[in-house]
Amino acid sequence: MQHFQFQPFSKNELIEGLKKTFPQYKIQTSFGALQVRTSGFTLTGNVKLNTNPEIGKLSTETCLDSAVLYLIFCFPIGIYMMMKKQKVKQFESEVIAGIKKILSEEN
Repeated sequence: MQHFQFQPFSKNELIEGLKKTFPQYKIQTSFGALQVRTSGFTLTGNVKLNTNPEIGKLSTETCLDSAVLYLIFCFPIGIYMMMKKQKVKQFESEVIAGIKKILSEEN
């Protein structure tokens, strides 16, 4: 989980910017959650974005943030996630770089 502070921003402009920056990824906004996904349902290809646009706060969440729970309750899934740790970190870093670019262009 990583936390960031930006100038106040528009959530709709962030979503549109994500769609332009990452046309190869699915930007999912259902149920109030904002997610960047590589495809359908995958554990390693998902970055959830928790936003508070009015004050400019944004945080990311990946499957690695709950890996301990998966290790305890679902051992095979936890082992799989730990093996894919580098791939998850790389995807999260790519999304963060895109968000920084989008929100810095807005101002």
